[in-house]
Amino acid sequence: MICLFGGTFDPVHLGHLHAAQTVCDQLGLEEIRLVLSANPSHKGGTGASVADRWQMLCLACADDPRLVADESEMRRRKPSYTVDTLLKLRSANPGKVLAWVIGSDAYALLPSWYRWREVLELANLVVLKRPGYSLRLDATMASLTDSHRVENLSGCLNGGVLVVESAMREVAAEDIRSLLATGQVADHLLPIAVGTYIREHNLYGD
Repeated sequence: MICLFGGTFDPVHLGHLHAAQTVCDQLGLEEIRLVLSANPSHKGGTGASVADRWQMLCLACADDPRLVADESEMRRRKPSYTVDTLLKLRSANPGKVLAWVIGSDAYALLPSWYRWREVLELANLVVLKRPGYSLRLDATMASLTDSHRVENLSGCLNGGVLVVESAMREVAAEDIRSLLATGQVADHLLPIAVGTYIREHNLYGD
């Protein structure tokens, strides 16, 4: 199985790592690829440059061999669309089980994604329940979830929706940036090496 966990990682924090490690534990994975969204189409900008976000992601993954920083979306100049990443990966791995990890809040908004129906045609979705977020699905997503939900991804090349029930850590990158912008400490929410990198490069300051 090839499992990917995409994000802007601005900055990558302990919540991200816990989520990735939980997926590895739940699915019995030897590896999960953390895909840096270099040019996110759904956001107006990032607090740190793509180069800094990449360095922080590499540092965060260094202590767990299951976590692999993936730069595939950094090689494209156009916006980072999940469907493009999956199309390329599926072309290179036609017989592999593919899975894309997504938070429950983003999952509820899946129809707003570029060519979103193709995402499920290319891969499975592993949905993580975001802390403090009550999953509310519209009719389209409720119907899709009912028809695609699976209990495991064994032999399921694509099209499955697997909901991970394990509790996630309540950490948000936006809150970390707000703390740092006002001169407060956020080390308790960050991998040690990432906190050090942020200070050394004076990121997210006022």
